[in-house]
Amino acid sequence: MIGKIAHITDLHLDEDFPFGDEVSARKRFDQILEDIKESGINRIVCTGDIGENGGIPYFFDQLKKMSVSIVLGNHDNFIKICKYYNLGADYGSNKMYRSKVEKYFKLIYLDSSSGVIDAKQLEWLKKELISPKPIIIFIHHPIIGLNLKVDEIGKLKNRKDLVKKLVEVPNEITIYCGHYHMENTIVYKNIKQCITPAAAFQIKQEIDKIEIDTAVSGYRIIQLGSNKLSSNVRFLNNAD
Repeated sequence: MIGKIAHITDLHLDEDFPFGDEVSARKRFDQILEDIKESGINRIVCTGDIGENGGIPYFFDQLKKMSVSIVLGNHDNFIKICKYYNLGADYGSNKMYRSKVEKYFKLIYLDSSSGVIDAKQLEWLKKELISPKPIIIFIHHPIIGLNLKVDEIGKLKNRKDLVKKLVEVPNEITIYCGHYHMENTIVYKNIKQCITPAAAFQIKQEIDKIEIDTAVSGYRIIQLGSNKLSSNVRFLNNAD
């Protein structure tokens, strides 16, 4: 039996950039959500940058009939999100991280919202990586670097420490993340990293500049089977 997860990221609901209104980003999110429902998927993981102000309650209201897991992005506010969702919330550090063992995989949800994986979370992760099952990590920031301008200015600060811990374990590790507003897959040793395109807008994969593309939105469908893991990206055209 194969289970499916819709991975969404970087919605930026009700934020000023780049649309300057409360309509465009919401329309993109609504279009993705409709596509997810038409695909018969009821389970969603959002890897952060949900939005601001009224965009936060709008997000949770639209997903109230779905099974939802969340990790925080650098645009997210811990206290505001916790009014609606607090699984894995560490109120002492204002971070949200947890793990869940499922039939065929272990899922780990990390909090990179401050741009770094703090020492407490790293120590917790070291213990969580001890598992007989393949591991799936959901995180906002990519962990494996890319030779792109967006990586130069937006990278996770201590990702070398994180990579070191991941390659020390024998498990196959698959990372699903966002932050860079693009589709990208890269393999390093026992790690496969899949960057999922943004719901709001994309960033072109350029080495020396940042250029946005508002023409399409995207999300990823993850398929979990008996020791098998695969995914495919869905792109949707926008017409504002």
